[in-house]
Amino acid sequence: MQTHKNEDKSSNQRRFPVLVDREKLVFNKPQVTGQEILLKAGKTPVECFAVYQKFKDCDFEHISLDEVVDLSCPGLERFTIKKSEVFHYKLDDDPETTEHSSLSANQILKNGDVTPAKDYYLMEIDSNGNEISHKDTPDAPIELKCPGSKFVSIFRGAMPVS
Repeated sequence: MQTHKNEDKSSNQRRFPVLVDREKLVFNKPQVTGQEILLKAGKTPVECFAVYQKFKDCDFEHISLDEVVDLSCPGLERFTIKKSEVFHYKLDDDPETTEHSSLSANQILKNGDVTPAKDYYLMEIDSNGNEISHKDTPDAPIELKCPGSKFVSIFRGAMPVS
């Protein structure tokens, strides 16, 4: 077995325990990212969750997916994981973001600068590729899905002939 000079042998390797939502997890390196914490905790897709580090004074600090946390400090690091508070979706293949877990078809069209919204309706494409029309329910809430809902705007009127 080949080892690198800067790696400890597995029997001598330091372990870095953390507590994630009351579950003890152990890392074999002192610095980990928010994404690595989510993966170790089995939270996938990682874009659908948010990691918060808990501190003794009851404060919480958000840890982004690419942010590095140093586990080498004395004491047990504590984290909590929540569902993401930001929802990503696509409208006509353009990425959009919202802090709302549901939006109406008209809100999605307006957020994507499809105007006037009354001249369009929304078609949702689910994860299996099925089309769900929101033509007759433009103001009904649509639950946004993670890792991302997909929508297409469709013109309601007749196309002008030149």
